[in-house]
Amino acid sequence: MRGRPVGRGFKSHRPHHLPLGGVVPTNIAAVRSSDKSVRNAVKYTLDSLGLFWEEVEEPDPLRHSVAIFPEAAEFVPIVIPSIFIGETAISYYGGEKKEVENSPPEPAGFLNVNNVRIPYFGVKYEPSGDRILRQAPLYAKDNNLLLGYDLFRNISYFLKGGESSLNIRRIKSSDKRFDPKVLEEIRGTPPSIPIVDVHARFLLSSILLLHKREGFPLIMKKVPPSGYNGALSVSVPVFRTGRSRFRFNPFRKPESWIESLARHADPLSFFVGRGDDYTPSKVRDLLLSLEENGHEVGLLASLRASIDHMVISEEYEELTSIIKRGNVGIRFKGIISTLVDAWKSAAYVRSSYVLAGELSRGIGFSLGISYPFKPNDLVWNIPVVARVSTTDSARRVADLVARWECVVDVDALNDLSAISLIRNAQERGIWVTTPTEIIERFRSVSEIKGLFRYDRRYLEGKMTSYSDVEDLQLRIISPEGKDILLKVDLKGNRPKEINVPV
Repeated sequence: MRGRPVGRGFKSHRPHHLPLGGVVPTNIAAVRSSDKSVRNAVKYTLDSLGLFWEEVEEPDPLRHSVAIFPEAAEFVPIVIPSIFIGETAISYYGGEKKEVENSPPEPAGFLNVNNVRIPYFGVKYEPSGDRILRQAPLYAKDNNLLLGYDLFRNISYFLKGGESSLNIRRIKSSDKRFDPKVLEEIRGTPPSIPIVDVHARFLLSSILLLHKREGFPLIMKKVPPSGYNGALSVSVPVFRTGRSRFRFNPFRKPESWIESLARHADPLSFFVGRGDDYTPSKVRDLLLSLEENGHEVGLLASLRASIDHMVISEEYEELTSIIKRGNVGIRFKGIISTLVDAWKSAAYVRSSYVLAGELSRGIGFSLGISYPFKPNDLVWNIPVVARVSTTDSARRVADLVARWECVVDVDALNDLSAISLIRNAQERGIWVTTPTEIIERFRSVSEIKGLFRYDRRYLEGKMTSYSDVEDLQLRIISPEGKDILLKVDLKGNRPKEINVPV
């Protein structure tokens, strides 16, 4: 059951018999892995879920409620209910291990959790424990859960651009676009399902199960601002300039479709390069006016720029010299080799972010990812889930974003589709903003820390924001499964007290 918000930036009226401190029932301990790619996957997954967590060498029973032992973790004492993942479950409790040929890129098998088919890659494990799910490899041993596949290695595979980079020749058709049908054959599930999300939600359900067994509530931070069902940046790749498609007005000076969009109040991201009828130098005044009106200007890089550092440097410098700032985002027209090459090229010029991985002939998660990520510590990437050119496609992609509550980008190929996309997103409660704002919000929310105590009636605690996050929405799931949404105002980098009856 979903409860109504119970607070709005208030001071705590804490019962005197509940001193703050002591047991912290909702912080997750992630035991440090020796594998850097696994550590990156842990960070991405727990941040995208909005969990209060920290990476540790050893869990602390006074600070943590659940410990996660990822792959390749060293042996540490078990002091609280824990989740052992993949090979680590075998290391602690024994069991059987089976290698699967051609996985990746082909799935090793499929889980079925809550009627969602989840492909997994790599090794199959059968830990020594009692199986508690028939269609997914989840086992119980004592007060702990054992997960029979390498969940974080699976997530790491997608964070490195696995589907599009390792199988680029298979999933791209002769016109250099992704083929959704081939992509579905490889991933074993429709492109409309973000694979990393369903792996993350499977982990979340395991964490929630341990919380319920211990009688603790679970607290999560929602990444978009309070009241929003996901976040969306609307990017406009500018291939050509020209007159607006809207009806000609004889009383107004003829304007380009970009000028028409520039008057729109909602922030858009315009990506300009060397188009069919323009270069950035020829539309200097237009680019400056776009940023003055609150929009964002980025580079629409050429195909060659994805692998040639001299080319990317020349194109990048041309744009930055016009708009008088560096740290510009990049949208690639296409990619000659792989996404990894494109990310390296963007990192070479110190771009602030990359938009890559669109499903040109459909709507879906071609990277399997639905939140910003930073592959190999190179450059931030926001997944692109569609390129819309009609009002119908704008409606369908807004439905997709709202359903998964994801944080992604969508290309709008003309003024009509951009305005339709914004309208549909706002009707569904989606936060429409720029890629820079999305990344900053994602990073800032992950920096919010909390200390909590629970006594079966009240959840109380303090939260501290180390960056400029003005508001935060918490989702609190009580041991009985009741859902409570709580809005907290966070300003001035001062601790905020909360006190919630659960």
